[in-house]
Amino acid sequence: MPPSTTVLLAPVLGITLLAAGAALAEETAPRANIALIDKTWAVSLDTTGFRVQADGVKPDSRRYFLATEDATGLHVSITLEAVSGQATEQGCLTHLSRIAQTVAATHPAAPARSEIQQQPLFELLLDETGGGRPDQRHLFACMSKENVYADIHLSQPVSNTGGEPTLRNLLRSLTIVPAPTAGSLDHFRAGSAPYLRRQFNQAISHYEQAIALERMHPVLDRSLWRVLVHNLGIAYATTGDLARAKATIEYGLSQDPGNPLFHYDLARTYAGMNERDGAMQALHAAFLHFRRSPERDPIPDPRQDVSFRRLMLDPAFRTLTESLMQPAI
Repeated sequence: MPPSTTVLLAPVLGITLLAAGAALAEETAPRANIALIDKTWAVSLDTTGFRVQADGVKPDSRRYFLATEDATGLHVSITLEAVSGQATEQGCLTHLSRIAQTVAATHPAAPARSEIQQQPLFELLLDETGGGRPDQRHLFACMSKENVYADIHLSQPVSNTGGEPTLRNLLRSLTIVPAPTAGSLDHFRAGSAPYLRRQFNQAISHYEQAIALERMHPVLDRSLWRVLVHNLGIAYATTGDLARAKATIEYGLSQDPGNPLFHYDLARTYAGMNERDGAMQALHAAFLHFRRSPERDPIPDPRQDVSFRRLMLDPAFRTLTESLMQPAI
């Protein structure tokens, strides 16, 4: 993918990996089931009274959930991370020790270690406002299952009633349940994490499933669906499967014919196939729709796009690109 487009899409994806999930999670409260896409189980949490702030996949493929109970200032975050080998209790202890060492580097408080339901737990009281006395209680816990670690962090102001018992009761309420069937949003998020790392073969398998599910039962909003189609087309093209890249973008255009970026992607695909006329026609359509679109999302300069490097040697194609980049009258 040309660098200009990478810069454009990376922050968008970084946001949607988490923010899109947050919107869905709020609709499905009061229960949140946090699962990795390839697992049959999930960590389940009762979110009654909580405001879900993030529910998705981080760019490094870790599953992340964050919620706040505004009435009490209670925060809960859960991160699921898959490792290459078996997750163990010793691995949990090592992880919690690293957290304690990190905190100790900036705070004098020492963590108190205990257990809940045979899971290791570290508790810390920290002065986070600079008032000279502890004002925030933190519980750090770790669960291990198969090859997955669940990193759990709970915190609440010391001044609030309930305190430690409330945090411990919330921790005890976490349960392991069967994971719900993954939908197109789940596969979109699971594919976008490796996509951002340019691991396109891994991204393709999830994106293909997301597209298949969207064809049967569309649930993604327009902006996410556009990113899905664009990314799958780019992933195919980057791995050399230009036929599938073209078919994917043509599917996008069949549903969204006025999308300038889809026409631009099609022009790139034709360029990869060394089909000059197709590339010129698609590129002309991209700028035509771009100038007509009220959204006016950025569109790359084809003269600086490596996808068209070979075609730029053709006088007719070069003339077209120069004309397209002239200000509209």
